[in-house]
Amino acid sequence: MNVYITKMNGIRWNSLQNRQLMIAEIAYEMGCREMGIFCYNGSNESIESLKVRIDGIIAGLSWGVDIVICQFPTGNGLKFERELLNRLNIYQIQVVIFIHDAGSIVRESNQGILSETIRLYNQAEVLVVPSLMMRQFLLDNGIRKDMKFVIQEIGDYLLDMNFFSTPQFRKEIHFTGIVEFEGMRNWSYDLLLKLYAVSESQGQNINNMGNLPSGELMSVLSKGGFGLVWYRDTTSRQEMEYSVSFELSRYLAAGIPVIVPVGILNQALIERNHLGMAVNSLDEAIAVIEAMTEADYQEYVKCVGRFSRILKKGYYTKKCLIEAVQAVCRRDTGELTIPAKIYDSGECIFTYTVLNESYGENLALSWNYSGNADGFLIYDTSGKLVYETGNVHQHFSLIRGYEKGDKFIVKAFINTLKGKLIVAASEPIYVSAEEYDRVEVSMIIPVYNAENYIARGIDAVLAQSFHGLEIIIVNDGSTDHTADIIEWYAKKYANVKILHQENGGPAVARNTGIECAVGEYIGFMDSDDTIHPEMIERLVASIKKNNCDIAITSVYKIVNSEYREYVQYPVEEDVAIAAEDFLWMHFEKGLIFSVMVWNKLYRASLVKEHLFPEFFLGEDGAWTPCILSFADSICYLNDRLYEYDRSIRENTLEDQWSIQSQYERFMRYKNIVTFYLEHGNIERIKFLKELAKRNLLGWGSIYADDKYEKLWGEIRDKK
Repeated sequence: MNVYITKMNGIRWNSLQNRQLMIAEIAYEMGCREMGIFCYNGSNESIESLKVRIDGIIAGLSWGVDIVICQFPTGNGLKFERELLNRLNIYQIQVVIFIHDAGSIVRESNQGILSETIRLYNQAEVLVVPSLMMRQFLLDNGIRKDMKFVIQEIGDYLLDMNFFSTPQFRKEIHFTGIVEFEGMRNWSYDLLLKLYAVSESQGQNINNMGNLPSGELMSVLSKGGFGLVWYRDTTSRQEMEYSVSFELSRYLAAGIPVIVPVGILNQALIERNHLGMAVNSLDEAIAVIEAMTEADYQEYVKCVGRFSRILKKGYYTKKCLIEAVQAVCRRDTGELTIPAKIYDSGECIFTYTVLNESYGENLALSWNYSGNADGFLIYDTSGKLVYETGNVHQHFSLIRGYEKGDKFIVKAFINTLKGKLIVAASEPIYVSAEEYDRVEVSMIIPVYNAENYIARGIDAVLAQSFHGLEIIIVNDGSTDHTADIIEWYAKKYANVKILHQENGGPAVARNTGIECAVGEYIGFMDSDDTIHPEMIERLVASIKKNNCDIAITSVYKIVNSEYREYVQYPVEEDVAIAAEDFLWMHFEKGLIFSVMVWNKLYRASLVKEHLFPEFFLGEDGAWTPCILSFADSICYLNDRLYEYDRSIRENTLEDQWSIQSQYERFMRYKNIVTFYLEHGNIERIKFLKELAKRNLLGWGSIYADDKYEKLWGEIRDKK
């Protein structure tokens, strides 16, 4: 087997060619052979002629044996590159593509040819890309899911290590980029700016050095100062997040510290190795340099000098080439989606996992994870990857196409420059028969035409780590297949109870559930939401420990797959708080009053004495202040255990409220306030009136309607 690498010939010098020539030279040192490509204008060349030309280029390759590392772009265009790969594939040559123009690929102006570029790349077995962000961009835009990747991280810059002296502290900035950067023409700083390309920029502190030969340029840079990597506009700024910078490597090879914009691909590498500064603006960079001392500068120089040795000898490129060839020859190398080793730091663990049968002959896998992670992977016990997610908040996955007796393993990973690093793994998980203890908690779920999401909600409650739980599902006159789904669960699980009634609304459904609940505590969940696997267990532990009437958890609101903190309280966690103190805290801190019924666990005796109002929309806002006013003490956990999902369906109650007339809206709010004033705890009427005042005046201000203020006047004056 021979390894070949492409080399551009016959093109006028540019930074792309220089970069490719350096990589080819490093490859030669490692024993690779050259596959020369002459650059020409072949836009009018026929396919037949092009095939003959390319057959001549690849004539020396051994059929089905050799590997070719293609440095793209070649300079000859997509037509040439596409036919080159076609001919290599015909001769069963294994191909690695070393991508040099990653920044331009993500540019919006090039989106028209992105699909063609992706098709080109999909013909390779391995892609060498500059960053994990670029890898993800390609995967998001159509690259094969089984593509193998090698991450370049930073480019090399070949030099004689003994060519330079130690840089001296000079308050001057070098810029070797070809195009102008933002702010160049208006340079007004006291620091000297040296430009090394043809530029029309002029000024008292701008020195146009012109195009210098490579050796002379590096000699000038190595005398001292700072190397600037900067952007031309927002587009080039975005490109820096994906692609390595040739200028960055040049400065570091010359031994001088660098100035880069915050967010550049190599920012972390620069800061952690003390190679320069990442700044938000040139003003910030100038201020830092002005305040710098000789000792500060020499510390940078020492760190850059140590790091630049590996760039000047091509070690990053050697690493990429070795990994790329290994990835071609081995199934378990370069495939970053398949981790090879598990690292358990002791702080990253799966504290709970469970596998249940789900509706539709599926399996529902839930887990609780403690520690840092960037996502989760699910494998069957044969090692096949079943599911992958980059959502660190996720704790549930539906598994299709497997049998009840199959086992699975969940792994947590973090993203590194070499791919996914596994930091924790669960024990093998399988469906097991649950023994339910006596009922301590009743979870009530009202459902209406919820066939598209009710199975997910039930699966989430069945996955609870707390075993003394009954699930009461009240079918509020559904006309779709909801009844069939919930009946399946009732037959499968002993702790699932089903109640059917004519449509009366969520308040009526909740009251029906309350009447038949036998648990010491009662909780509520909406059919389109979900809960964390340890929610019930944690709330029960807190409510018992503190002998409270109500336990509350903070909430995530999910909008377009984005998790937002939704309900939080600035109070001490997991301690008993006098209910009145908890309620008044809202007003003293200027918080919005939480009217949600579902992020709480209630003492059942309290709920059974105070049912929901059944005759108007907005029963949450009416009932919650009422029930809280009867509590003696409350405890709170800031664990975000309830997930209020606004992305799973349309036409929610919120949507219905938004189209109400002004009069309908006023009557709804009037009913809410009237209910908690008339049915709330008379001993806390002062608080309830204050709540009514703030609610009504707030709503009146929002809707510019004086009826709310008039209603408050009537309430205030009422004896």
